[in-house]
Amino acid sequence: MVTLETLIPLYGGYSLAKGDRVVFVRGAIPGEVVEAEVVEKKRDYSIADATRILESSEDRVEPLCEVFGVCGGCHYQYINYERQVRIKEEIVLDCLRRIGKMEISLDAPLYDNPWGYRRRAQFKVDREGRLGFYRPLSHRVVEFSRCPLLCNEINEVMAALKSIGLPQGVREVHVISGDTAVLDLRGRELPEEYLSELLQIKGVSGIYLNGKHQRGEERIGLLLNDMFYFVSSGSFFQSNWRLNCRLVGLVRDFINNISPERVLDLYAGGGNFSLPLSRVATEVIASEESASSYRDALFNIEYNGVENVRFKNKRVESLLVKKRVDVVVTDPPRVGMTKEALEKVLQLMPEWILYISCNPSTLSRDLNRLSEAYSVESVRVVDMFAQTFHIETLSVLKRKKED
Repeated sequence: MVTLETLIPLYGGYSLAKGDRVVFVRGAIPGEVVEAEVVEKKRDYSIADATRILESSEDRVEPLCEVFGVCGGCHYQYINYERQVRIKEEIVLDCLRRIGKMEISLDAPLYDNPWGYRRRAQFKVDREGRLGFYRPLSHRVVEFSRCPLLCNEINEVMAALKSIGLPQGVREVHVISGDTAVLDLRGRELPEEYLSELLQIKGVSGIYLNGKHQRGEERIGLLLNDMFYFVSSGSFFQSNWRLNCRLVGLVRDFINNISPERVLDLYAGGGNFSLPLSRVATEVIASEESASSYRDALFNIEYNGVENVRFKNKRVESLLVKKRVDVVVTDPPRVGMTKEALEKVLQLMPEWILYISCNPSTLSRDLNRLSEAYSVESVRVVDMFAQTFHIETLSVLKRKKED
């Protein structure tokens, strides 16, 4: 055991402490003095778990979840929510400074109710049929009666699945929830009568098996501000739908003030930004690599009667855009944008770039690569993943004037 004073927050749910060597501490808030157990030694630093709090932060609170610290789904429940958001802001600023080589001030964060927000979940199932989430750094399943991060509908579906029981050979159960819920069971083939029984669960309207639709509805429906948005199992969508709608509204209002002729939406999913932006731009061009998301996008376009969005089932790197683009909206995965994708954007040289990121490190790298041609007008935290260390941001870039 070692006694450590934690100094600053680090991405991944750690706090930095310095003694004989650098230590990344889990379970501590910056400014606390803790007794910690070193669990792993790296070449340049150690990783330790706080085992006893010697000097507690005023921001420390009692976790709401019955299995917090045992289940690997959450990381920050012992920190009051306002401090969680500030910690994420500090991490973003540190990444921008170290990786992006830029000193900026953040705009006001965007956040919502930090409980009951998740509308999709991936439950793990062990050989004994226990349903839950994995322990940290383990394949052992942790059971619980209710997850405070999940919406009520998914918690109710989880309880019903436990009541019915899961056959041997089921490894995972994916649940997405909107106007109804759709289940996707991963594992061996299941009897037809069992699939029929699943459809009798209150609120469940569709069943998939190993990513393939079996019966019932293929999609759930969600209200995307003043439009309808449908998503199928296997397609990505923001699990924090309440906050997603606020983010989309913020982006739409910003672009409405610009009154652009043409917007390019990269990594467009099922049209999360493209559909609302069709109301404020003359034309929207959207690119999405995933086949299932592309099918959802075509369904959403037709359902909402949208006529000025052109969707392409292509990788960003292979996208061909011949017309001038005024605004690029980009929402890449955690790895950020490849050099080829960034070069594609720089060739188009739009007046504005709106970059939605879920990784402050790759965001900072990409902003640095764009910095010769663009100035960063705004960065803000959008706390899509409350109670966890994951960080979403919205950045606004403007093309620099030529000398």
